Amino acid sequence: MTSTYQLYQRLTAKPFGRQLFALGFMARAPYFATVQPQIREMAPNRGVVRIRKWKGVQNHIGTIHAIAVANGMEAAMGLLAEATVKPGTRWIPRGIQLDYITKVPSAVECVAETDPADWDQPTPHEVRVRVTGKLADGTEVVKGVIPLWVTAAK
Repeated sequence: MTSTYQLYQRLTAKPFGRQLFALGFMARAPYFATVQPQIREMAPNRGVVRIRKWKGVQNHIGTIHAIAVANGMEAAMGLLAEATVKPGTRWIPRGIQLDYITKVPSAVECVAETDPADWDQPTPHEVRVRVTGKLADGTEVVKGVIPLWVTAAK
């Protein structure tokens, strides 16, 4: 269990802890602040953030910009990876492969998922994190994979 995941567990047990953790998350990875992710879940094999629609993430047609959604997907993946990576190992994204299925007219929930077996391989190895973006009504708007390279920690 990483110190990031331990901090998440401690803070989210307190009032306003989730918001405080999100502020620290954005301070640690400042690019995520561009989409102001609302952290919904951080757990082994699952990370969830919500990107709300606001002027800072809108494109020229008034929907959430594709790259803002990609940023949300990467934030969800980072939460999952920090909660899942085995002691003595580290991870780094190797890319991102997304299919934008339709426009994103409102807030989007970005979900990252893996299976436990994905992490039980000899190091180094690749873990393919499945990501999906859905609207409040369940409509899938984005799906894809973020491959991670898992190696021994230095």
